[in-house]
Amino acid sequence: MPAPTTRACLDVLAYRCTPALLDGATVHLRQFPTSVTSLWTLLDRQYKDIVKREEAQAPHSVLTGALRCLTGGYVFFDPKQGLLATRRPLDDDTLRDAFTLLHGLILGHHPDDIDLNRPTPLAERVAETTQQERLLADYLTTPDGSHTPGAPGQQPDAANWVYSTVAWDLAHRLAQHTWRVDGQDIALRPDSSGGLIAWQRPWSNKAGTAHALARVRLALKTLPNVADPILVVSSQATRISRTMAYARTVLAEQAETALPIVEVEMAGRGRVRRVHRMALQTLGRLGMDHSVLHNIQQRVEAEQSTDARCDNESTGEPRLVAEAETAGLGPIRPVQGKTFSFPVGRGVGMHHLRELDRHIGQILAPDGLTIVQDSRARGFKQLPQAELSVQPGDIIRSLDAMNYQHLRLVCLWYRDEMRQRMIHGLASVFGLDPQTIDPAESIPVPLDGGRVSAVFHYVPDFLVHGPAAGQEAAVAHIPSLKKEPATLVGVWAETDYDAAAEEEEASPSASAAVTAAGPGPDEDAKYQARRTLARLGFVSQFTAARKEAKRKKPNGKQTDHQVVLSLLDLCRSLGIIDRRIDQVMVDAIGPHSAGQVAHCGIHVRRQSRQGKDRTAKICVTASVLKPPAVPGGAWTLHGWSYTHRRWALYHQAQAAFHADAYPTGKMTDFDDDNRGHKTVARHIDQALADLSDYLDGAPYTVTVDGVATRRLWLGLHNRRQGQQPTHNSTWLPASTLPARERPLAVVRINKDMDEVPRPIRVSHRSADGAAARTNKVTNLLYQVEPDFGSPTWLLATVPPQFDGAGAGRLGEAITRWSASHGSSDPDNRRKNEVRPNWYSMTATEIYPIITAGPAATGGNPDTAPIEPQSLALAAARLCHQPLAWANRTRYPVPLHAAQQMDLDHPQYRRTALTDSPDGDAADDATTEAAPGRERP
Repeated sequence: MPAPTTRACLDVLAYRCTPALLDGATVHLRQFPTSVTSLWTLLDRQYKDIVKREEAQAPHSVLTGALRCLTGGYVFFDPKQGLLATRRPLDDDTLRDAFTLLHGLILGHHPDDIDLNRPTPLAERVAETTQQERLLADYLTTPDGSHTPGAPGQQPDAANWVYSTVAWDLAHRLAQHTWRVDGQDIALRPDSSGGLIAWQRPWSNKAGTAHALARVRLALKTLPNVADPILVVSSQATRISRTMAYARTVLAEQAETALPIVEVEMAGRGRVRRVHRMALQTLGRLGMDHSVLHNIQQRVEAEQSTDARCDNESTGEPRLVAEAETAGLGPIRPVQGKTFSFPVGRGVGMHHLRELDRHIGQILAPDGLTIVQDSRARGFKQLPQAELSVQPGDIIRSLDAMNYQHLRLVCLWYRDEMRQRMIHGLASVFGLDPQTIDPAESIPVPLDGGRVSAVFHYVPDFLVHGPAAGQEAAVAHIPSLKKEPATLVGVWAETDYDAAAEEEEASPSASAAVTAAGPGPDEDAKYQARRTLARLGFVSQFTAARKEAKRKKPNGKQTDHQVVLSLLDLCRSLGIIDRRIDQVMVDAIGPHSAGQVAHCGIHVRRQSRQGKDRTAKICVTASVLKPPAVPGGAWTLHGWSYTHRRWALYHQAQAAFHADAYPTGKMTDFDDDNRGHKTVARHIDQALADLSDYLDGAPYTVTVDGVATRRLWLGLHNRRQGQQPTHNSTWLPASTLPARERPLAVVRINKDMDEVPRPIRVSHRSADGAAARTNKVTNLLYQVEPDFGSPTWLLATVPPQFDGAGAGRLGEAITRWSASHGSSDPDNRRKNEVRPNWYSMTATEIYPIITAGPAATGGNPDTAPIEPQSLALAAARLCHQPLAWANRTRYPVPLHAAQQMDLDHPQYRRTALTDSPDGDAADDATTEAAPGRERP
């Protein structure tokens, strides 16, 4: 067979950040001596004592906000590392006065009582520090610029200030050139974060009452074993709110149009948020009574005044502000919260990203990455959604593998419509005639040769929202909710309709009204019932009201997708593994066949602070996919949680985890701080030691989210690759354990699209690098060619919404600037392209780290070594072939199952952190909050 003349390369919105790209860009840097950091630590300690909260920090962001107004917009201040960087030079006297004011305000002094002629020691030492103009190119790879950038075998390890400032000059260079796209000229304005905004060309609805802005973000990241830092580019649709109510972030135009748009974080909580008082006081004393921050605060106060007048009117209901006052786009633009619906959809589409890549190439001419298709990963096939259903044969195989003789499905209902839907769903799975099934109350109905049965119970008191919802007394009389040694029990229940959870309202005020009318945290039947059933030892799955399809099938038959998917989810919670997993577990890992290696996933998430306890906590769950015990048997799923620290079958571990509340208060040692991180890592190592015993010493791998766990394990960091573990550190999962208990490898997953290069197309390139042809989308696995060491893989994914029925691949050929508002005119009917979300390809980064030594191969040099490629292929296939789903997931099965234990917890939706208000349209409804962010 002749060798191919071209090779498929993945084109991405990411570029090598070389000295040539920066083209002489500089910043003005002050690196403070240790005396300054010591004085700041003392000030921070005094602030904690004043506010009487140990977790509080002196508000250095106040100084950053004030200095942005004084210096034109670009400021980076890190008091702990003793750094202050600005794009423009900063006057010593101005800096001295600003620090003197901040010091006094933090200590509670009135601004008029602070004498600027008597600066504090902290202010004096800060102003005395020499301001130096630094060439950014000198610091691309090392903090001190001592090594040659791009030296062979050298992983980039630049200082944090470089990562935070490198985009400033690049954004200004891009803003100097008009972006020609769709036959239109788009002017991009730089913003204070180092990005760009299409400020004068918003995307608006037909009435002109709702707007979104195109934003471009530039971020410097690293990739494992790539000698240059990587400039990662992304673009989002940022929605603009009509009012300041609930706005956490505000974009504001400065008086000089040449200056960047300032992004301001508002202080406070709840409906009314304000510009930080200390920042306004600082600017006022420095003679800036008319700044961007003052203008924002004036608008907040004006809207409050309008609200107060409206409350006094006799109309009976308050309104936020007059619509006419806020419908236009002025110099102050509050960002709309993510939780509310909006007339302009999210996402920018594929064409937008490709055109942005072309524009950047024309202006900056950056060097790209070489990312080639993995030849062993061909033939990724997806099961059609219509064929996705529970297979009776898979249930029987899993029952045998878990040593159960029988599966009992306990069906709880209170509306006859739901009872009929359950009957039809079960009949479809087991090939029965639904007309012949009419189960009597509490009488089991055989479904599959005596191995599976269903029993129905009418329990309205248990399932309807209210103070008594989900109480054990309502199901205490049910004999089928009793444990039997040889019987696996799963509960399938009806969900009472919850408008607050199901509907997205048009405004914050409307949403608040719906939430107030809906069930409270302790009256939601679904979550109370799940907790009660878990305490009885059972996993549960709830099914919502049926959603009618917008398009009818030609034969008139409509699939009840809610029933199908809830049955699949119930099977996943029960640990039932279908044959599709057998089909993808085909790659040997070193000397071990695919059927000899277990795969563990560890999920870590930071919980939000609650009540009087202001210390964030960390939640940890884990699962392991265990190979069949006998040839032809089923794989089994097992779980572990930080509340019940023992391995068990997945359904047992999940029920035990859901039975209790998340730990709170001072009784838990899983705090989100450095000491807490080490404690978490030690607990996880103990869990892995227990896992080694649980697996009887069988080899296993560990998969983690690199963003969520990078503070737990230093060995996950890109700059640490190739280094030896530091003394007394938690380097990698299980690194503190004896060699025989450690995993073969740790697979690091990163799905954060702010860090992972965004795919835009596939180019088939000849030997000279010319593109012979292109493909617009791909679902295959690609390898990033490293400069040294082992490679990284990117699993490209086309979201199902992009190709879904009726989706029309919005954004494939045009940008939102050319989108149609639609028309209902019979002679010129057009779809509204503005309101829907526009989707683009995503990528999951897969980086295997081999941890096994010679003992893992029996010490025989002739034995096959463990190759990273086999681990990347296994992880990609376990993303491509998930449990209980026809489409691809962003996590491999073990990590996804561990995460799902947490997502299904009765308390999850009330403790999980909220998402970014201007995130891109995602192809995965579930996200994780990391226990801390750090440059990779």
